[in-house]
Amino acid sequence: MSPTSAARKSAAVGLAAFVALTIGVATDVLTGLDQSIADAGLSGDRSSVLYWPARVGFSLGQNWVFPLASAVVAVILAGRRRSARPIGGLLGVWLVHLVVIGAVKLWADRPPPANGNPHLHAGGLSFPSGHAANILVFSATLGVLLVALTGDQRWFRRTTLLGVGAATICVVSMVGLGFHWATDAAAGLALGTALRALMTPLFASFACNTR
Repeated sequence: MSPTSAARKSAAVGLAAFVALTIGVATDVLTGLDQSIADAGLSGDRSSVLYWPARVGFSLGQNWVFPLASAVVAVILAGRRRSARPIGGLLGVWLVHLVVIGAVKLWADRPPPANGNPHLHAGGLSFPSGHAANILVFSATLGVLLVALTGDQRWFRRTTLLGVGAATICVVSMVGLGFHWATDAAAGLALGTALRALMTPLFASFACNTR
C-alpha cells in the first residue's frame, strides 16, 4: 500500500519545515533565538526542582520507551499470527530512522548548547534531535501494532495523542536542560513527522499482512 495523499501531504509539510529550519540555522537567522532560549534554560543546574522531572521527560525519547513497547507488541503479534512480519517490519522502520537521522546529524555536525557554538559544521551531533523524531515514529508503530493485535482502531488515535504529548514534554525538557538547541528539537519534530507519514502506511501494510 502506497502512502495516502494525506500522508504524502504531511510528509511534504514536515520536510519543508525541516528544510526551512536547516536554512535558518545555516544562515544564522535562527541562531540568535537559539542562544536566547538556551540562556534561559536550566543548563544542567541539578539544584533546580525542575531538573530531575526534566530528565525523566527527556528520557521519553529513548529507545526503551516507544520502540521497546512496539517491540513487545510486535513479538506478541508475531507469535499469535505465526509470522515474523511484525518484527521484521519494526526492525526495518528502526533501521530507516537510524540511518536517516544519523546521516543528517553527521552532515550537520552541530555541537550542543554546552559547547556555546550554535553553528553547523562546528563539531557535534546535536542537529536534529533524534529523541523528538523517535517518539513520533514509534508511537505510530505502536498504534499500528496494537490495532492489529486487538482489532480496536481507536488504539492508533490513542497512541498518536500519547506520542504528541510525550514529544512535547521531551522537547521542552531537552531544550530546558540544555541538551539541544531549540531548532534541534524543532527539526527533529519536523523530520520525525515526515518519516512517520511515509513509513506508517508501509509498515502497516507489511507488518500486518500475513499472506
